[in-house]
Amino acid sequence: MLNYKVSLNAIIIFSFLLLIGCKEQVKELTLEEKITLALESRKIPTSKDHKVSFTLPESLIGRGPQITEVFRHMENYIPTILIEKGNTKTTKLPENISHTLGQEILTSAYFEKETSLDQICDEKQVNGVIVLHKGQVVYERYPEMEPTDKHFLGSVSKTFLGTIIAHLADEGKLNEQDPIGKYIIEFKGKPLENVTIENLLRMTSGINCRESDKGSYTDPNHCFYKLLQHSAVYTEPNPGFEESLMELLANSGTIEPAGKTYDYTSANSAILTAIVERVSSKPFHQLVQEYIWTKIGAEDDARVTLSSTGVAGSYGLMLMRLRDLARYGLAFTDDATTKIASERYINQIHTGDRALFRSEGGTDQHLRKKYYEGQGADFQSYHWDVIFEDGDFFKEGFGGQGLYISPSKRLIIAFFSAGKDETNNNRNMISLVRSLALLEQFKE
Repeated sequence: MLNYKVSLNAIIIFSFLLLIGCKEQVKELTLEEKITLALESRKIPTSKDHKVSFTLPESLIGRGPQITEVFRHMENYIPTILIEKGNTKTTKLPENISHTLGQEILTSAYFEKETSLDQICDEKQVNGVIVLHKGQVVYERYPEMEPTDKHFLGSVSKTFLGTIIAHLADEGKLNEQDPIGKYIIEFKGKPLENVTIENLLRMTSGINCRESDKGSYTDPNHCFYKLLQHSAVYTEPNPGFEESLMELLANSGTIEPAGKTYDYTSANSAILTAIVERVSSKPFHQLVQEYIWTKIGAEDDARVTLSSTGVAGSYGLMLMRLRDLARYGLAFTDDATTKIASERYINQIHTGDRALFRSEGGTDQHLRKKYYEGQGADFQSYHWDVIFEDGDFFKEGFGGQGLYISPSKRLIIAFFSAGKDETNNNRNMISLVRSLALLEQFKE
């Protein structure tokens, strides 16, 4: 009997040691292996999912009667992967609907005629809009979408990338003054090697891959056109790419020295994405999930496009519910249960270069000089388009998307839109959002 007990104990101990040994032998997956697994799990649209048909570049021009459907359900048209909320609890957004906010007059130097939120919604100039004040929903309407739709975010997606960079900097895994060449071997010995993360964040890299160039969306030989192919926005070439996306951008060279001009291009964001993925050994969608999505109390999963070569649409191709975009904005304020922006990050957002923002030939002309003339637009920072003199900040997105955050006023304004015709009415909220934020009722 004693021998039996000894033998049984020996078996238990041996099994325990074997289990420990097996655990020690579990190898951490490389970034490439994680991306391969991600590709296997992504949602690939099929023709039966399509409610409309279109030809390129109609999808990128983002205009026409079909574009609202595409923006509402982009997962049916481009391959995407989930950004999961997991078992995290949804943060309730209490309602305190204002009966007067929708009738308040909104105007700006750029938008000469008077209008109101109610009129904007009645005329279906937006697909959806929500306003939070002091953590409560004070206005919410969905003229051209369902509240459960995961809408295309456009370049508002770039702020998620900026937030991830801030987290990695807070953890000491990178520094804004680090050069590209420190993290991406493809840039070694290339003209962009010593361009810094800060240059990329401020859109001052000088990279010769401008999306504002004539032909950037239509010329297959243009660097930006190829970036769209790498991202699966445009059809990938057959039989394949001659070079990887990072090789493409490294070989694009510079059009001017870094730090000279505020020159907006998503190529900067694509490089930043490669940096954060390599620093963390995690794909972009996992980083959003870890640092943001499981922290904000989202009510649903989000999505981001993912091409067959593993390139995430971090620069503009995220999809989410409008209320979840508002929750993300809320997480920058004291009204959030869990804040996702450290004091250092908030300080970084509120630190900018006014002269650079106004640089000749830069992007400022359609931001401060047009939309926000006389409204206190101060500078650009950390992938947010405009930081205002009172500390509010805003990011717009292709097609009429927007997220406005005022930590001091405890105000969040989020909206989705789509360009259905030549009127450009889908951009009216972008030019009027500052007017909305400056209403007297938000100064309390």
